[in-house]
Amino acid sequence: MPVKGKGGSQLIGIYVRVSTEDQAVRGYSIPGQIRECKALAGQKPAIIFADEGLSGDSLDRPALAKLRQAVREGKIKEVICLDPDRLSRKLLNQLLLTDEFDRHGVRLRFVNGDYSKTPEGTLFYALRGAISEFEKAKITERMCRGRREKAKQGKVLRDFQIYGYDYDKERETLRINQAEAEVVQEIFQRFLNPPPGAAGLSGIARWLNERGIPTKRGAKKWHRQVIRQILTNPTYVGRFYHNKWAATPQGVRLRPKEEWILVPCPPIIDESTFEQVQACFGKALQNASVKLKF
Repeated sequence: MPVKGKGGSQLIGIYVRVSTEDQAVRGYSIPGQIRECKALAGQKPAIIFADEGLSGDSLDRPALAKLRQAVREGKIKEVICLDPDRLSRKLLNQLLLTDEFDRHGVRLRFVNGDYSKTPEGTLFYALRGAISEFEKAKITERMCRGRREKAKQGKVLRDFQIYGYDYDKERETLRINQAEAEVVQEIFQRFLNPPPGAAGLSGIARWLNERGIPTKRGAKKWHRQVIRQILTNPTYVGRFYHNKWAATPQGVRLRPKEEWILVPCPPIIDESTFEQVQACFGKALQNASVKLKF
């Protein structure tokens, strides 16, 4: 049985969404969207579904998932949004949601224009979706270009939580955290000259755990992989790279090296020590490959 609102009527679902770029470029806000959507709903009972700080590229959003579930359960008779791009930045996803709401007999309305279920109305709705998707691509490209230009000027664009460094937000640079830097130096030395019974990545992680030294994010336990990441990170010799990784629909991939942008930073480890460690990893990888062949 559908869940009814006050007075025996089904509820209106108000869906609002804002991402960081929307706030920066368009000036959208959650309260502003809610206010305008409520004005369209009038005095009818409504429930708010709000996704804050989430991109409209994906349908995997908590509040949107709850709205869709409420629609499937018959709790919602009408959905109101500020604009189609609040539902999604992608035309295909907009059409998918529209069809889903239609199949459950739910009316979809927008503050910024309402589209009739006529061939002309459907065409206009699709055109709005295509324009929104194009605008999203333009915004993304503009922001990426701006970040690349700042990186070329030697700026670190955000706090990457690198152990041994603190992020100076005002100067957009990395500065050495002396206490953590001493731990980093000890990690490198213990890897190259391990004490008896404490060799390798596991031995270093165990040593850190026994002394109660927290990770950069405040975790109480160190793992082998975190130690490996520290030992192979060129930031510690003063070479921090922007534009190294690219997000694709298939996942994160490493960009070609010629696309990396070098941002110098204060070193914690000397080049000789770092190269010795990399040689050890290279030798271990080669030995593992030989074993697999035989």
